[in-house]
This record gives sequence, C-alpha cells and structure tokens, in this order.
Amino acid sequence: MYPFLTFFLVLVTSALTAETIELNPDRSKIDIAKKIEYLIPPPKDSNINIVLKEGNSWKPNENGTVHFPDEKNPLWLRFSVDHTGKTPHTYYLLFSSPVIDRFEMYYFANGRWVTLASGDQTLRREKPLYSHLPAFPITLNPQEIRTIYIKIISENQYFSFISIHNSRSFLTFSKISDLLFSAYFGAGGLMFLYTLLLAYTLRYRQFFFYFFYLTSILLVTLFSTGFIQYIEIGNSNVWKNYLFPVSIYLTSIFGLLFTKEFLELEKYGKKHLRVTLFLIGLSIFILPSILFLNLRAYIEFALTFVSLPIFWGIYLAIYAIFKNPKKIENYLFFFAFGSMLAGAAVNLSTIQGWIKPLSIATFSLPLGSAIEIFLLAVALMIKVSDLRKDNEEKQEIDAQLKVAKRLQKDLLPKHRSHLKGFPIGFRYLPTSDIGGDFVHYLEDEEGFGVFLCDVSGHGIAAAMIASMAKVSLQLWVSELDQPAKAAEKMRLSLLENLSGHFLSAIFLYINPKKKIMKIANAGHPPLILISPSGDTELVNSQGRAITEFIALKLIEVERPLPESGKIVLYTDGVLEARDPNTDELFGEERFLTLIKDNAELDPQSLCDRVVGEVFRFSKYKRADDDITIFSLGLKRITE
Repeated sequence: MYPFLTFFLVLVTSALTAETIELNPDRSKIDIAKKIEYLIPPPKDSNINIVLKEGNSWKPNENGTVHFPDEKNPLWLRFSVDHTGKTPHTYYLLFSSPVIDRFEMYYFANGRWVTLASGDQTLRREKPLYSHLPAFPITLNPQEIRTIYIKIISENQYFSFISIHNSRSFLTFSKISDLLFSAYFGAGGLMFLYTLLLAYTLRYRQFFFYFFYLTSILLVTLFSTGFIQYIEIGNSNVWKNYLFPVSIYLTSIFGLLFTKEFLELEKYGKKHLRVTLFLIGLSIFILPSILFLNLRAYIEFALTFVSLPIFWGIYLAIYAIFKNPKKIENYLFFFAFGSMLAGAAVNLSTIQGWIKPLSIATFSLPLGSAIEIFLLAVALMIKVSDLRKDNEEKQEIDAQLKVAKRLQKDLLPKHRSHLKGFPIGFRYLPTSDIGGDFVHYLEDEEGFGVFLCDVSGHGIAAAMIASMAKVSLQLWVSELDQPAKAAEKMRLSLLENLSGHFLSAIFLYINPKKKIMKIANAGHPPLILISPSGDTELVNSQGRAITEFIALKLIEVERPLPESGKIVLYTDGVLEARDPNTDELFGEERFLTLIKDNAELDPQSLCDRVVGEVFRFSKYKRADDDITIFSLGLKRITE
C-alpha cells in the first residue's frame, strides 16, 4: 500500500513542477538551471518524505545557475525529464561546482525510491565511472517521464550550473577534462619535485619559497577542480573544507616571499620591501582566525583577500621592468602573475554565476596557474645554466617514447568480429603506455592462424622486439598449417636482436575444411578449450620460450576441430593480477571458474567479462604485467 501511495504522490507533485525537460540522445547537452524549482525546508524536515508533502512551496529558479550564497540549510531542487528517443539511453546530470560537500539524487522507479549520492561508485558497462565534478546517471526508457529530486548540503556557498549530457557528450567532456587536468597536475607534480631538487641543490631561498608557493597553488587547484575528492584521509572530509582557505593564505604568504627574493626588492628601496613584509605579516595574522570564524566567512574573506598580494606582485613586476628593462625574467614574472589574476577573476565570476563554467571558466583557475607556473619556471631556468642539457635529454626520451607508442599501436589488431566466419573477441590492458603483448591474425585459402605473444619486460625495448616478431610472422604465411615450423623460423629471425629478452608465444592454426586445429606452444600458458556444456580443458604442447640461448624443441599438437564451443588464448598477466590488500593472485583456478561460469557469452563479451573481473579483483589498480585475452567461437557463422 505504501509504495502505491508514494507513487501516486510522486505523480501529483511531478504534475505541479516546472516545465518538463525533453531529452533526446541527438542533443549533446542542455542547461537546466532555469527549468528547475527549489525548496529550502528547515534542517530537521530535510528528507524526501517531508519534501514530497503537497503543502511545500516550491519556487521556480529564475537564474541561469543555482546560486544561494547566504543559505546554510540544505537546499532541494526538483525537475522532470521526458526521454523522447526511440531506444533506452543513459543521460548524465552534471554539476559544475566541485566544492559543494554533498549532492543526493532521488527518483521513484519500479515501486521504490532510488537514492544516489556524490562520492558513490557508479558503474558504466561494468567499469567504474570517474568524474572530478559531481555527476549522476539517469537511465530512461523511450517516452519515460521521471521527476528528479536533488538535495544539496555544504559548508561552502551554494553555487552551480546544472546540465544534462547524453552519454557521448558526457564521456567526451570527462575525457577532455581528465586529459587537461592530468597534464596539469602531472606537470605541476614534476615541477614540484624539480623545484625541490633545485632548492636542495642550489640552496637559494627563492627556490625554497617557490617550492612552498607551488605546493599551495596545487592544493588550491585540487580543491577548486574537484580532484581533492580522490584523496581520502580517515573517515571525515571536513578537513578538505578547511584546507582550501588555509591554502589560499599560504599561497599569499609564500607568493610574497618568493616575489621579495626573485625581484630582489632590497635593491629598490625600503618602501616596497616594507609593504611586502606588511602583507606577509597580515596573512600570517589572519591565518589562525579559522579557530573563531565560521568556515563560510573564513572562505569568503580568503577569496577577497587573495587579490591584494596578486595586484601587489603585478605592481612590483612593472616597477622592476622599468628599473631593469633588459631583464627578461621580470617580464616573465609580470605575465605569470597576470595570468593568475585573470584565471582567478574568471573563477570568481563563475562563483557569482556571471559566466558559464562548462566553457573556459571550468579551466580558468588551473589554466591561469599552469601558465603562471610555466612562466615562473622559465624565469627560474634563466638563472640555472645547465638546464638546457636536461631539457635536450628529455626531448630525446619523449621522441623515443613517441616512436615506441606508434610501434605499440601498430602491434594491436584492427577491430574484427569474425575470422573466416568464426566469431572472435579480444581485449588488451597494458601495464604501462608501452607493452610487449600482441595478437596477430593470418589467413590463407583453407584456414587461418592466430598468434599471441608476450615479450618479457615493458617499455621501448619490449615494443621493438614485439614489432620485429610481428614482421617475422610473414615467414608463416606460406606455411600456416605448420605452426611449430613457424616458431622455429621466428626464433632464427630474432636471434641477434633479443638482447637478453625472451618471449612466450602460442601459434594456433584452424582448418575448417579439414576440421582440424594445430597448436604450437613456445613456453606460453596453455590453450583453453571450452565445450558446449561449459567444461574447460587445458590443451598444451611442449615447447620452450623463444630465447637467444636455448633451442625451442616444440612438439606440435593436432586435434579435431570441435563443431561448437570456444577457444581462449591469454597471457600470464591474467593469472598474475594481484589484490593489493591481500597480495593474493587471481590465479588459474579462479580464471577457469570465471571462464566456465560465463561460457555462454559470445567471444567479445567473454573477454570483456574476464578483464572486468580481473580489474575489480585488483581494486582497479594497474596490473604488474600486461593483460591480453583472445577468444574464438567454434560455431561458424555464414558470412
């Protein structure tokens, strides 16, 4: 009875909401702030049952953003969506503000209330969905209308743009954001370590001050972009809210100290030095006020105060340029602080709801600080004569990595769903950007061959050897029905280039006309044959791995080709995946059980399921070895 009444109440309240938002997969994104209603009940009444009461006074939101800077009680939002597409689709509700403590989404479906909260793990195609901004999936059937309720709780100001993306738009936005922010934090982290090295090696105070200034800038950016959510210390996240304003004050303190040393203010008289020291002292004096000010007031004052050191630093840079117009580092310093000021201004405009955050505003603060870090780094490099050599070496390594990545890309097979009418599946999960696993297919008039290889090690050398192994496979084209002979030829062609490396490989030949299959195994995990009933059999053939020192001595195995079932080839990275908490290996027994339990899946789905389970077992940590799996369905489909 209660679910029926709840469902009836939802229908009644949804009919009274603002206009229904029409969603279609062809539309990439829609801003919905002006199409929602809001409610601010007393804190003790802030739950979904109270919010659903008919007597509540929902008000339309007339702004292009959700912006309630003075509100401290939980805020509720309500809107309805209508999926006008012809097939089910998952949309994503995206909030632009990463500094709000918690978002909760409620909707009624299948006779019950579904609740999602920011910070909960969401799966997409059995993989975790990561977003540095709060995001919620909304899966709708054709013509389905659903009313969504959002609860917002935060010690910080309530401000956020709200948009709904289709799947492709959201994934594109997430990938671009992750790429840009990964590059930013990666570069910032490298500069962090490099500056620490310079400070320790050269013993210049300006390097120490820049090191701490850079640290505080990275902390501020971690918070303002939302990536701070990935850092967990203890069970409470309250410390993150306090870290943000404290980092702002630390940025002011160490930024001014760095300015004092870098521009050598002592040369320009005591007046500028005294003002700088006064601002430093004021920042230090204000810092402990967090003990008696409420958090929101402390943050608001920090955001206002931080502009003073930035403007003062720009003024000092201009003054230094007039005094020493030939010093290029003074110009760099000016543009560095100017970019930081511009980024902070755009970010502040976002907070106030004046501009869209999902355009340049989303990246304004990290972009401004990235430009600042870059320009200041260049200015510092001018004072270090031996950086040119280090930079040239880095460029050479980058060029080698690009070549190796291209080789790696060429090693992977192009997407195919069938070989000679047999359905196939393939997944590859490298442990690094450059690995040594690869799969290759060869065909002739009567059948086809599958080659799966695992080169020892990783990086450029492994990729080079794997590339040479792929080239040597052309020796197998004319004799596909002799896989053991092909393995011998491959070893001879690679003999002078292995350089201490070795590779395990398995050669599989299928002849549908003769209904036979041949296997040659060079030190590789055995082939798995899955019967139609789901039973598994390990099919092995004796043989050593391909090395420069020991002959192969392969024994080729010929078997009748089953009319149905599947074949699975894999590398030992599947078995050696490790649980980081218990140090337990995934292992052969667990792998075979997984294969048996999912034997009814098609080859590609089977590969996807195995990789997904291995990934979950290892707690989504990158594996110690490359993971490759190939599956072949033995029931031929007429092409």
